[in-house]
Amino acid sequence: MNSAPTLPPDRDLRPATRARQRDELIALLEAESGPVRRRRLLVPVAAAASIALIVGAALALPRLRHDSSPAPAGIPEHLVRTQEFEPLPSAEVASLGRKCLANFRLDKSKDAKVIQSLRATQPPKDAFVTTWVLTYGAGLWQTCGYNQAGVLVDGAGANEDSELRRVVAPYGIGSGLYTKSISRVTITPIGGQPVEAVLRNGFYYASVSKVRVRGPRTDKTPRPYVVRGYDATGKLVYTSPRTDGEVRQAQSGCYLDPTGKKLVGWMSDNPHPDPKTCPRTIAWHWLPN
Repeated sequence: MNSAPTLPPDRDLRPATRARQRDELIALLEAESGPVRRRRLLVPVAAAASIALIVGAALALPRLRHDSSPAPAGIPEHLVRTQEFEPLPSAEVASLGRKCLANFRLDKSKDAKVIQSLRATQPPKDAFVTTWVLTYGAGLWQTCGYNQAGVLVDGAGANEDSELRRVVAPYGIGSGLYTKSISRVTITPIGGQPVEAVLRNGFYYASVSKVRVRGPRTDKTPRPYVVRGYDATGKLVYTSPRTDGEVRQAQSGCYLDPTGKKLVGWMSDNPHPDPKTCPRTIAWHWLPN
């Protein structure tokens, strides 16, 4: 069996085609984070349809806290801010679950259900997201984040075939995906202290302040948030881009599938990258429970 990577067509691509491909990949791989393929983006909230929600046992989760956990390696204990979360009442789970499933057109799926819910009990006053529900339908895990007014403002989806460029994939403000090698995630808003995220079913959550970066943008402009991931030994294994320049660098490159046999994306004007220079993506591999 030929194990050589599958390359793009040999013929050169028009500049317009290359630009379109680059723009599409940039949208998918914002901040060197998201899955290379099969990512679904947030669309305007649709009217919630009447469906029967199967509320999973995970909705009865006790309050989640990390106060007894040691600080991530390299971060002083007093600087890591922990949060407490609690599950939502059943009626609210059903309401927000309907909105989430309908918004991503999963409400007609026969296996549509809510996997879990959680809300920060003491979020920052200016928190962007305070409440999340994790739903499942049509083979897709979908998170929906709601602000303090109950408006759906954030979301991320993945299925069993999703592939991540790195072991942590920031999606929204305070949320994203992680692979099974990750045991801890922190989010640090610019000018603020690290917030430890809660990790559940391949998704992480932290209620953080909404940060805006104003003024002219250059390669030295800091990113509003820095996300860090740690393995089971406490070793720092992932840091998101810290400047706009680092984002641009992260968006330049090519990527193979987890087997190393297929080219699944590239982000440069060169339509024929050398596969030897392309890192492998990482299988997400979380399944509904």
